[in-house]
Amino acid sequence: MLFELFFSILIISLISLIGVLTLAINKKKLDKRLDLLVSLSVGALLGSVFLHLLPELAHDGLLEELFIFVLIGMILFFILEKFVFWHHCHKAEHKHLSFTYMNLIGDALHNMLDGALLAGTFMISVQLGFVTAIAIALHEIPQEIGDFGVLLKGGFSRKQALIANFAIALTAFLGAILTIIFSNLIQGLTPIIVAITAGGFIYIAATDLIPELHKNPNIKNSISQLIFILIGIGLMMGVTLLHLH
Repeated sequence: MLFELFFSILIISLISLIGVLTLAINKKKLDKRLDLLVSLSVGALLGSVFLHLLPELAHDGLLEELFIFVLIGMILFFILEKFVFWHHCHKAEHKHLSFTYMNLIGDALHNMLDGALLAGTFMISVQLGFVTAIAIALHEIPQEIGDFGVLLKGGFSRKQALIANFAIALTAFLGAILTIIFSNLIQGLTPIIVAITAGGFIYIAATDLIPELHKNPNIKNSISQLIFILIGIGLMMGVTLLHLH
């Protein structure tokens, strides 16, 4: 379980380097592709919640008593955004240098939480852990592209931005290790983490990503977004079918 967990975190951390690939793409094309990535992320996040995380809790007979922790997960992500001044930046619109450091601090907390969520799901089953890892990875791609742009606009060089993003991404290992340590001390922690994961994923998809998609309301964009949302859900459904066989 530990190998699969840490390998997944490493792969997700390497996504932080994807920003450099966007430098050769003009802004108009990048914005369009970001919309599709965000749509894919919405589908993957919602698919993982309703096809994997919540059904897993229901299978164990824990869903009703843990619904409060789904709500807590949503509130926790709200607190991260509001009180750490952190925002999932999918378009590099922020211009203040001070914000880049707040963005990095918030991103570190977010990645630690991702590591904790991954550890919790891997402790239930490797299959559920991989599902969570896929959902997080698909969400990280547009976020990391946005973060890279924020750092560049804040005065970082390309090399500094890449190093900073990757270093912050590695804080996910800390979150995972702390969760493993404390899960041995607190019985029943793992299902709670899964419920918080579900709440966090719902919050990200519903309040952060979907509003981004409404910024391009024309019918062609809307159809493309819907298709990629369904593809994201299909990916999660595909994982379920593979597991059943």
